[in-house]
This record gives sequence, C-alpha cells and structure tokens, in this order.
Amino acid sequence: MPAICADTQEYFRDVYDHLHRINTSIDAIRDTIGTAIQVNLSMVAINENEVNKRLAAGAAIFAVATTFAGIWGMNFKAMPELEWKYGYPLALFLMSAVCGYMYYRFKKSRWL
Repeated sequence: MPAICADTQEYFRDVYDHLHRINTSIDAIRDTIGTAIQVNLSMVAINENEVNKRLAAGAAIFAVATTFAGIWGMNFKAMPELEWKYGYPLALFLMSAVCGYMYYRFKKSRWL
C-alpha cells in the first residue's frame, strides 16, 4: 500500500462512519413519516365513516317518509283513510311519528 493511501484510510473510515449514521437517521425518519401518513389515512377513514353513518341515517329517515307518501299518493279508491275526516292528519302524524322515532333512535346511537 502506498504511503499516501495509508494516511487516508482513517479519513475514509471516518467518512464511511458519518455516512452510515446519516443513512440510519434517514431510514428512521422515513419510517416515522410512513407511520404518520398511515395514522393520517386512518383518521381520514374514520372521519369518512362517521360522515357515511350520518348520511345513511338521514337517507333512512327520508326513505320512510317517501314510502308513506308514495303509498298514500297512489290515488286508490279503496283506502279507508281517504273517506275519513281525520285520514290526512293521521297520515301526516304517522309519518312524523315514525320519522321522529327513527331520529330519536339514530340520535341515541350517535349516528346523528
């Protein structure tokens, strides 16, 4: 080994040691960033799930009201509540009561 290279061997070993430490630090930071991204994506998915639950609860309430209104709006002649004086208010009350009960249940289960 030439005399010039013998003196630089310790220098290159020191440079290698510094580069190894930097590489280890970069790997640790990369793992930390990957974990932070995964946590963020998990939180976004949880938030999206909460929004979907609220939308599903609202859609269920409106679906019940739509079903009742669709059945009573078909213009049948043989529906007993059409001839009755309080048929229309009873239909509105029944739709409101069922929707109110569903709202209560969804609120109690923290979907709304």
